[in-house]
Amino acid sequence: MYNEDRGSLKGVFIKILLVVVILFILMTLFPTKGFLTNYVNSKLKTNNDNFNNNLLSMATVASGYYTGSRLPKNTGDKVSMTLGEMLDKKMLVNFTDENNKVCNNKKSYVEITKNQEDYTMKVNLSCTNKEDYILLHMGLNDTSFPSTSTERCEFVKNLDNTVTYSNWSNWSTKKVSNTDTRQVQTKVNKVKTGTKQVSKQIINKQEPTKYIINGNKTIYICSSNYDNAGRYNTYTQCVKKSAIYVNEPVYSNITYYRYRTKLLSSNQIDTKWANCNDESLLSQGYTLTGKKDKRG
Repeated sequence: MYNEDRGSLKGVFIKILLVVVILFILMTLFPTKGFLTNYVNSKLKTNNDNFNNNLLSMATVASGYYTGSRLPKNTGDKVSMTLGEMLDKKMLVNFTDENNKVCNNKKSYVEITKNQEDYTMKVNLSCTNKEDYILLHMGLNDTSFPSTSTERCEFVKNLDNTVTYSNWSNWSTKKVSNTDTRQVQTKVNKVKTGTKQVSKQIINKQEPTKYIINGNKTIYICSSNYDNAGRYNTYTQCVKKSAIYVNEPVYSNITYYRYRTKLLSSNQIDTKWANCNDESLLSQGYTLTGKKDKRG
């Protein structure tokens, strides 16, 4: 019994020694932590790209955009926006995959469908190495889709000396000019400005009076109140031309103007809560304050 226990302890000691030797060799050959991390990740096939983050960023931005009047009105109606359109609206910045290639701006999109019981948002992302989508649902009585973020961060931007604009004025025919503090838009509409009398000719036609003379000769007569009054040996319609006056509308091109006023912000800070990885806000000059919440 003693010999068996001794043999077992010897085997355990040999195994521990082998592990120490292997670790020493690995640390000698690959001393950097980065190499070991990359090696392990490659063996475990860990996904190091930001595909999921990009997909969730699209969903988060779309959830804030598609509210109220932007939602489809009738059951079966759909509204959509491509990633390219989102980039044009400065809602996001370009996405890149793990190969640092830009994702497809046309095949990547957000689509909202109004169902009988709820709304469905489909968020599709297409990159060079992967394409996938997620679905979000919202009840008909809700005002916005649920956020895809579990944590939000506070962003702030100093608005000092930032130029903004007032709301556009109503369209008016009163002429307004551009100035350093006023922006003007114009449009031209064709508008009915009155009527004018126009003469129109009317032609009345009447059958002639037919006479038979001496039992074998036929003549045709148009009375004196016709333009071609007279006696004819062959059939001729009686014609009378007259003029009447009618009122026709008169149209003119009218220029309309509207304007808005430049406003210079002072001592103001704009605060937004958004996904902590919202690069679109960072690109607009916002900075993170470090404050976080779990309201997403």
